[in-house]
Amino acid sequence: MLTKLIDQKLLFSITLIFLLCNSVFAQECEEAYNRANTLYAEGKLLQVPYELNNCIERGFESSAKQLNARRLVILSYLYSDRVVEAEDAMLQLLKENAEYKPTSSDPAELRNLYEKFRTRPIMSLGLVGGATYNQATVSNTFGVGAKENYSNVEYQPQVSFKAGVSFSFYLSQVIQINISPTYESIVFETVERPLDFSTTTMRENQNWLHFPLTMRFVILPKQKVKPFIGLGGSARMQMNASIEGTQAYDSEEIADIEATTIDISKQRQEMLYDAIVQLGIQFKTRFSHWSIIGSYSYAFQDFNKPNSRYDNSELIFSYGYIDNDVKMDVISLTVGIAYDFYKPKKYRKYKTLD
Repeated sequence: MLTKLIDQKLLFSITLIFLLCNSVFAQECEEAYNRANTLYAEGKLLQVPYELNNCIERGFESSAKQLNARRLVILSYLYSDRVVEAEDAMLQLLKENAEYKPTSSDPAELRNLYEKFRTRPIMSLGLVGGATYNQATVSNTFGVGAKENYSNVEYQPQVSFKAGVSFSFYLSQVIQINISPTYESIVFETVERPLDFSTTTMRENQNWLHFPLTMRFVILPKQKVKPFIGLGGSARMQMNASIEGTQAYDSEEIADIEATTIDISKQRQEMLYDAIVQLGIQFKTRFSHWSIIGSYSYAFQDFNKPNSRYDNSELIFSYGYIDNDVKMDVISLTVGIAYDFYKPKKYRKYKTLD
């Protein structure tokens, strides 16, 4: 018990000493900051960095004071014609505060120095989620009855969902390369009359891993709200596919066939490929950005396997349903948030001129 009490007192004493030291250091740095501003106003520019460097290295209590101290050092170097030192000081400022940007009221020398550095993000990583909606293109129809019955099949799209991650690599302020692997669900219904006396409704659910790769062109790169256009392609890898069917007979004397879920994964392509067009907007926030993206995926091939259309006897004999040849284009609307990663550096063209 006595040992525990001693340990608690020792810990309290160490904490108190640490807080007192920090308080003393903070006071010393506050005084140094005030002296540096006085020296700067008096034109004693080369004394400013020596007054502030120790406090900058350890860090001021507030981020605003830290930023102002670094800015004061940069200006002191600039007005002393110490360009190399000013550039080094600017690089350190940007590494510490990557989203720093001079204001229009700042000296032109400071703004010109800032323009020598890459200050845009180099990449971003985030999450996306949204809704899908599909559009069918039917090339051939098949059925168990007369052709005039199954040739009038109707494809009715349904809203479903997608979710995944997004990675962007920024080649410049204008051009980005993006890959967004997502889990994507596609749902639709088909309605047809395979026979003259009944109506078949089939609800199909397809789940895919979607790998879109696009090149995005930002229209207003220096604004907080940035519209962009994306062009590219994608691959879809099938996870599973199922279908639920009902058959309603015209005559009340015949009992309708109720919905049952049937696995049709083997009758669907394992891989599909498509082209993508995107229209979107990015909203810049602190060290991150939000995006709203509308995409249209144009399918290059049918999603069904023609050689497997007669493999499922339950679909044929219970519902009078045979796979049609169908391509499925997908419209999606997604919302995402991404964290921006920075790596500030001096542009090569300015290195060459030095």
